[in-house]
Amino acid sequence: MRTKQFKTFFSHMPYLEMQELICYFAVFDGFSNLELLRNHETLLDNIEKNVLVNYHDSRRFFHFSHDITLQNDIEKTLHRLATGSRKHYSIYKDVSQARGREIYKILFDSGIITREYTREKPLPKHLGPLKKEFRGYKREDKILFTKEFYRFWYTFIYPHYADLEKSKYTLVLNNIEQDLDYFVSGFFEELSNALIAHIYHDKTKELGGYWDKNVEIDLFVKLNDGTQIVGECKWKNHKVSKNILNKLKKVTGKAGLRADYYALFSKNGFSKELEKGEDKQVLLFDLESFKRLLS
Repeated sequence: MRTKQFKTFFSHMPYLEMQELICYFAVFDGFSNLELLRNHETLLDNIEKNVLVNYHDSRRFFHFSHDITLQNDIEKTLHRLATGSRKHYSIYKDVSQARGREIYKILFDSGIITREYTREKPLPKHLGPLKKEFRGYKREDKILFTKEFYRFWYTFIYPHYADLEKSKYTLVLNNIEQDLDYFVSGFFEELSNALIAHIYHDKTKELGGYWDKNVEIDLFVKLNDGTQIVGECKWKNHKVSKNILNKLKKVTGKAGLRADYYALFSKNGFSKELEKGEDKQVLLFDLESFKRLLS
């Protein structure tokens, strides 16, 4: 969890409101010079002036090999990890297993990526043949970027190297603006996990997302006393409604998980029905809740 980094980032820009702070961190966590961010008024201005216009300065950081073919394979892999499911084996659609292992070693050794281990239970050992849908199925860990700026680069900058060489900054910036909320939502999931870890601190036994063959859940927490919390994170411009809660309960059942509490995290608050607090199993966290990470 990046609670310490998030708090340190805030110390550089203490004038930001929580929504802005989350967006800035989702883009610039790991950027080489945070002081430069004070020179421009908005996030998009900072992206244009500090990343797009000076993209050659940052691109040098992402040079991994003098072998051009290997360098290209590494960058294609990072783009897939930034924009895809992040599942461990997903990169082998682009490269051989031998090449994939070589690339992973370089990236782990460089501190660019880390691993989140799956908590999916192994398939039971059957006396007879497996069902068709499970044949060849493997549990997969996820590969995560150690810094958000690395994920930002391979989501938005890498695909536009040719445009940036031609100084087409407006074109690239429009592309970023269009998809920025979706991009930030990925970090919001991680920050929501960090908030739960902060609240329960030494009581937390297991923390992170949950995924298996059929479902993806943003947050699945086990506490030392056996309590289990399942959560959904929504970085949307509308309020979270009870419909989201009902879907979370359904997915939790499909995954075969037990939930003592359901945690909902929202950028834009909650419906009146949820705010009534009639369901004692439900925990609600809006942007104000994340100020706890800064105390």
